Amino acid sequence: MLEMAVVLPTFFLFLFGIFNFAIVLFGYSNATYACRAGARYASLHSTSSLAPSSSAIVQGIVTPYLVAAPSGGVTVTTTWSPGNTVGSTVTVFVKIVYPIGVPLWSMQQISVGSTAQRTIIN
Repeated sequence: MLEMAVVLPTFFLFLFGIFNFAIVLFGYSNATYACRAGARYASLHSTSSLAPSSSAIVQGIVTPYLVAAPSGGVTVTTTWSPGNTVGSTVTVFVKIVYPIGVPLWSMQQISVGSTAQRTIIN
């Protein structure tokens, strides 16, 4: 009984830690893929194309890929340098903030982010 009282809380602490780490790692993988998809879309839709891209459109492209992200914890930033024209560069940055559900852990949240950059070709 005493051994179980000592071992069981430690076991559950490690178990919850592994679950949270797996969710954050899955979210990072999704954020990386979503960044690439958003940057690819923006690189193919400059102001001279038939359907020019904007920050809102790129966010609409990126958001469905973030299936494990908590609601309200996602930031999508799209920048064009120097502008949304052929030959310029588009950068898409996705940041996801995950709450931590591990008891006795000092950190309350973990942030993961990913960036993708492409040259506008169309």
